[in-house]
Amino acid sequence: MDFYFYKTRLLACFLGSLLTLLMSLTVLAEPPTDTLQPIRFGVLSIAPPARTHANWQPFVKYMSRELGRPVEIVVPRGFGKMKKAAAAGKVDFFYVNSLVFLRLKEAGKAIGLAQMENISGKPTTQAAIFVRRDSGITHTNQLKGSTVTYVAPMGASYVAARAYLYEQGLNAKGDTKEVFTKNLSSSIHKVLLGEVNVATMCGVNYKLMSKKVNTGELKRIAYSNEYPENVIAARKNLDPNLVARFTQVVTHMSANKKGQAVLKQMSNLKIQSFLIYDAGIEDMTKKLLAQGAF
Repeated sequence: MDFYFYKTRLLACFLGSLLTLLMSLTVLAEPPTDTLQPIRFGVLSIAPPARTHANWQPFVKYMSRELGRPVEIVVPRGFGKMKKAAAAGKVDFFYVNSLVFLRLKEAGKAIGLAQMENISGKPTTQAAIFVRRDSGITHTNQLKGSTVTYVAPMGASYVAARAYLYEQGLNAKGDTKEVFTKNLSSSIHKVLLGEVNVATMCGVNYKLMSKKVNTGELKRIAYSNEYPENVIAARKNLDPNLVARFTQVVTHMSANKKGQAVLKQMSNLKIQSFLIYDAGIEDMTKKLLAQGAF
């Protein structure tokens, strides 16, 4: 009986040691998240870098948790720097407007993964063209000789608004003076203060800004044709498995309770969800570029 008991104890010790060894090997095979090379997620934004980091922290934390590896935010300032960062492999995935994405794709630097669906429930939007109510301006054909304020020269809303003006018979480049604020609030205030005659920005952003700034003295005189919303893209030559997994996670956020909570926090960026990217939507941007004589 003692011999049997001894053999049982010996076998138990052996199995315990074997289990410990297997667990150690598992840990070695799957290194902790903080030891993996971080995924670099670039965000091209007109907002200050500190605010951009704060706005996107919930997103990168969610992606890090779902992907099982760290994700960090990179904020290149401007199209040129984003292009260089993608070419040099300093960003892996990035969030840019549809015009910037098209230019990066044409340069062989990016592939589209997901399209932002805005809080109006659409993957497209329109540029709102607005003036002071007491300006006497009721139609875009009255803008000849006016100063027109846009947000950014590489902004999709700029392309759409300028294309609309050309469509209405106004040579936006020659008949108006173009200025860029690179700031949504500044664009609104310049019109309110009478510093410029007219301004334009994404219509969804205009509605969001109207909750922060009293726009009662302003009126919209036109909306441009629709243009695509922002895009999440990946740099070329990235691991296809990582690209596929990243795409799956980001486009299924709205079906995940934790993802839904993150998306809710991003509504101030006009983001409702992310949809699978459809390259056919690029034709919309190309048409606007042609109409706007770019």
